[in-house]
Amino acid sequence: MRFALVTGGTAGIGQRIAQALREEGYSVAVAGRRRERVDAMCASGFTGYALDVADAEALRKAAEDLERRWGRLDVLVNAAGIVRNGALEEVPVEALRAVLAANLEGTLLATRAMLPLLKTARGSVVNFSTGIVRRPIAGTAVYAAAKAGVEGFTRALALELGPAGVRVNCVAPALVRSDIWTSAGMAPERYEKMLAERAAEYPLGRIGEPEDIANLVSFLVSSRADWITGAVIPIDGGGTLGVVKRA
Repeated sequence: MRFALVTGGTAGIGQRIAQALREEGYSVAVAGRRRERVDAMCASGFTGYALDVADAEALRKAAEDLERRWGRLDVLVNAAGIVRNGALEEVPVEALRAVLAANLEGTLLATRAMLPLLKTARGSVVNFSTGIVRRPIAGTAVYAAAKAGVEGFTRALALELGPAGVRVNCVAPALVRSDIWTSAGMAPERYEKMLAERAAEYPLGRIGEPEDIANLVSFLVSSRADWITGAVIPIDGGGTLGVVKRA
């Protein structure tokens, strides 16, 4: 039996990753901030933890529980994250710190808490960045900074953990259908309009779907990727090639 933990695993991309790993035979735990979503996942057969990934003590307790349950952790997917847009001088300090805490600090703390279990299993970590690091959008400086930090962390930790047999990689999606923007306050109608408008910008002519990301993560944590570590992999429908100019 293989064991996996997905932070941010109760909604959107993280939820689809959790489902995909279970379909592949993993016992899967999910972590999320909303108790009702965690409870819903538990009712579906997942192990669940209602916690904030910026809370080191809550993560420590989750790691202790996983050690009692499983004794090891083969996969950690750090999918938890939030977005708060706005020009830098307009972003409240509290919002700035929340973005750094959820996206960067939370990735570091969750990985740190789970390291003993990952080392036991010679496991695999998958972190989450964003295509915005390479193709910035005005108003996303704080989010881009947090995710750029995740990329640097991924490379450095892969070097650090290589001798222990633990692989660390990072995926960098472009626009993918999820609830991260509506959770940040974007009206659903505006969000759907944005998805439709942005789809034409990608060479493949569509935005990403959670299934696209889950497929890549499933590959990265599998034995087929045993010689891949320290990689930051864009998954963006060709978006890094530039905006398509269609006739």
